[in-house]
Amino acid sequence: MGLNAVIAFGTERYPEKVARRLRAVNITAWLAAAGMALFAIKRPTDPDPFTIVTAFCVASTPLLHRFSPVAAPLALVCLGFVHATRLILTIGTGDGIFLLFLTSAPLSLLLLGVERYRLAAALSAAGVVLVIVLNFTVPHDTGDIPPLALKINFSLNFALNMMLVFAVVLYVARQAARAEAAAEREFERSEGLLRNILPTSIAEQLKDAPGDVIARRHDEVSVLFADMAGFTARAGSMSPDRLVRLLNGVFSEFDRLAEIHGVEKIKTSGDAYMAVSGAPVARPNHAEALAALALDMLETAPRLQDGVPIRIGLACGPVVAGVVGSKKFFYDVWGDAVNVAARMESTGVAGRIQVSPAFRERISGDFLFEPRGKIEVKGKGPMETWFLLGRKDAAAAQSVAE
Repeated sequence: MGLNAVIAFGTERYPEKVARRLRAVNITAWLAAAGMALFAIKRPTDPDPFTIVTAFCVASTPLLHRFSPVAAPLALVCLGFVHATRLILTIGTGDGIFLLFLTSAPLSLLLLGVERYRLAAALSAAGVVLVIVLNFTVPHDTGDIPPLALKINFSLNFALNMMLVFAVVLYVARQAARAEAAAEREFERSEGLLRNILPTSIAEQLKDAPGDVIARRHDEVSVLFADMAGFTARAGSMSPDRLVRLLNGVFSEFDRLAEIHGVEKIKTSGDAYMAVSGAPVARPNHAEALAALALDMLETAPRLQDGVPIRIGLACGPVVAGVVGSKKFFYDVWGDAVNVAARMESTGVAGRIQVSPAFRERISGDFLFEPRGKIEVKGKGPMETWFLLGRKDAAAAQSVAE
């Protein structure tokens, strides 16, 4: 059995917060018992049987953990009081054993827990009363031991009490520091998860006002939908692990590209990917940023696992954005621009980026388009749409190179 297992004796069934305190009780009990045994056997020819019995009882107090988390520390303090009182009555106040009453004040609070500060205060008050009464009723030296031995005992008692307090406080402080470090790591992990789930600004709002409804209208936002063409048919022939690896690889790459372009990923649903630009933080070039992202996604997709063909739809306009849910909450956007972008994707062509008239008009000065003609859009009727081809400056540079 290792040292940690010995220190943890009897504390296994308790929550960690209580177990830490009870481990400190074990350390205190065994150090105190060792100190008592040292005094009991310092005269081998004339041992003190009462102190030996008391040391045995003190060393056994961890057995009381099975009954209550209070039983062992309470018994430990009471045994210390009885032992100290008996020795003072026998030897006198000059022995220094009264220092145990002083030690009991901080130790009782540490061992019982701050939630039982009233009980710890009562024990400390009892120690004060005993010291005062004994100081007035018991002589400095009863003559039971020589004066030199009395001074030696005082020095030993002082040293042992100091060591006991130092050892217990050190253990408790180290345990508290470890618990604090673990809590800090857990906090950072939670913060990281929250930032992964929600946009940074929305996460801050949620932390500052957890009960508030987070909703806002954005007048100028661009929306992207991307979908893997023929994915349903392909998924039926894939093993589950290969399917998940495929989706994870594709969406992880899309996430990386979205971060590069400063675009906010909203969600994935099956093989569909949704992102917005201009929300929750407004930006004047929201459409340009989303168009650049779409072009990069279209270029990257064929190089990913299994050469994924994708359709992309883009639209722009006003939306409402906010956080929904209370446990598994998420940030989402709603509005006509969202519906149109979804239709641009669903009626699109694999390997191409279809855009709405408003989106094309907004960025036509910087990007090249190919007219597709009119298509039937659910809820909108016939709509003129375009395919996004690339940047004009890139096309001009290629023409010069040729």
